[in-house]
Amino acid sequence: SEFVSTVAHQLRTPLSAIKWTLDILLKDATAGSLSIDQKALLMKAYESNERIINLIRDMLGIDRIESGMFGFSFIEISIIDLINNILEEFASQINRRNITVSVKSPEGLPKISVDPQKMRAVLQNLIENALKYTKEGGTLSLELHVEGDKMKIVVADNGIGIPKEQQADIFKRFFRAENAKAVDPEGSGLGLFIVRTIINRHGGDMTFESEPGKGTKFFLTLPLHHT
Repeated sequence: SEFVSTVAHQLRTPLSAIKWTLDILLKDATAGSLSIDQKALLMKAYESNERIINLIRDMLGIDRIESGMFGFSFIEISIIDLINNILEEFASQINRRNITVSVKSPEGLPKISVDPQKMRAVLQNLIENALKYTKEGGTLSLELHVEGDKMKIVVADNGIGIPKEQQADIFKRFFRAENAKAVDPEGSGLGLFIVRTIINRHGGDMTFESEPGKGTKFFLTLPLHHT
């Protein structure tokens, strides 16, 4: 863990320099004109560099969360407002791929005490995965309800699902199911590990049900209040 953290920090500066240089070549006319083929090659390099930067960001995020350096600030928010805001960010993708989205919750759903930034990361990841691994014309649903002093959130899709023999590993660092790799070869395999770590730091729990070819449901259980 210490080695990964050190390497990740050391890589950020040269990667940022590469990004800056490629950005100038692609966008600044004073750097010289480029042919279409040259631009295409530079764009591939830029995109690859971005993937490495995002991987480094995720690795550092894990290190900070686990070490306690990544502080959590709990405030009461409307989780429905947060979900609707996130769905708005994915609106173009949802419309383009004709995904049917539904959000169900009882009237008068209470506010919940969470770290808004971290909870946004959780829901963004689950929604993004659901959209990514669901075929055109598929469905995404979110259901919320309260049981006692806890809020239950279910994020469900009718996508590719998770192979039975690989379900035990789904929350491990860097793990990706074989069918997920076929859809998106570039994923880091850190998303669900980070999501569950954040949920656990909230004092909550996260489980799932999945059937290959039929979809996946993630179940989040979070305390309504933090003292």
